[in-house]
Amino acid sequence: MAGKRKDFDIGDLVRKANSTNWIWQVAEFVTPTGHQPHARLIRVNNPSDSRIFAIAALKDRRLFVNAGDVSNAAGTAMPLRWDAEQHA
Repeated sequence: MAGKRKDFDIGDLVRKANSTNWIWQVAEFVTPTGHQPHARLIRVNNPSDSRIFAIAALKDRRLFVNAGDVSNAAGTAMPLRWDAEQHA
């Protein structure tokens, strides 16, 4: 189906299609009781910020894109891993 991603793996990087430069990493997959499968995402540059999204929403390219699909506004690469010592 056009506009849909086929699958996700732990560690994949995504960003909201219409939003900030925040990059989210897939941390785990969960299926809340009575709901469709979801993924818990962790914000790469702030690992204390995690959110849960339905897999169906993550597959919709109108909502989320691969982090590599869109260059960030500053034109620099975002860090792939958060290192607290470097940012202390």
